[in-house]
Amino acid sequence: MKPHPLLITAACALLAPCVAAPSHARAGGLTAPADAPRSVRLMSYNIRYDAPDDTPNWLQRRPHMARQIAFFDPDVLGVQEALIPMVAYLADQAPAYDHYGVGRDDGAQAGETTTLFWRRARFEAVSTQTLWCSPTPDRPSKGWDAALPRTVTRVVLRDRASGRLLDVRNAHMDHVGAVAREQCAALAADLAPAPVEGATAAVVLMGDFNAGPDTAPYRRVLAAGLRDARAVSPVVFGPAGTYNDFDIARDNDGVAIDHVFVAPGLSVERYGVPTDSFSGQVISDHFPVVVDVAPDEK
Repeated sequence: MKPHPLLITAACALLAPCVAAPSHARAGGLTAPADAPRSVRLMSYNIRYDAPDDTPNWLQRRPHMARQIAFFDPDVLGVQEALIPMVAYLADQAPAYDHYGVGRDDGAQAGETTTLFWRRARFEAVSTQTLWCSPTPDRPSKGWDAALPRTVTRVVLRDRASGRLLDVRNAHMDHVGAVAREQCAALAADLAPAPVEGATAAVVLMGDFNAGPDTAPYRRVLAAGLRDARAVSPVVFGPAGTYNDFDIARDNDGVAIDHVFVAPGLSVERYGVPTDSFSGQVISDHFPVVVDVAPDEK
């Protein structure tokens, strides 16, 4: 993979989607330079909120997390459980990314976020949106049997070189409410792909689903036409499970609860669950998921 400089700064904070047409869109489709990069590296990461009693705690973990993210060099990164100061720290450590995400408690600064980061040199955001997993998704709210408010962060990205579009959704579903998880999965998966003049965005859905493959939320996402990147990848590396509870030897009994799903039109090239550690300690209580995808050849 071609090396990229690492950077992160503040991005737009639009709560309603808006879409602009690429300058090289034509009625017959998009023209792309022959040397435009095709593969996109996606990374989904529940980074564990800043709980002072954790061992290791956030202050101990964060420099290792920043270096881990820099090493895997994602084009798009979705984080879960990220409090605003945690996002600010990651942003400061990697200033070549833009990012968008709001606090789930008030739609601004309060509470955890499901922030999305994207490499500014490669992508521009044409739309940003936050949805709450509830019957009133347009405002801070808690739905069904959920213990906490939960959000889906959506950013539509345009590749600056090729003009291709990615409609990326990043979710963190409730750890208690089974109905809430299924409803949130439906909300995130059923959003129509964002249209732009001459093209339709390819959908990516990532995040901490708090649900494994043999569950209603997982099946609901598949029913919407999305595919589990792990299930369709020709190269799979790392443990099957993604939750470790700060135990490097644990992988949630081989059950993944963190997922990356992709729509038809995207091919998965490789899938991995890295288990990096420092001094025998893992960097978060979840392992990240790293996936390389590319547009299908037409």
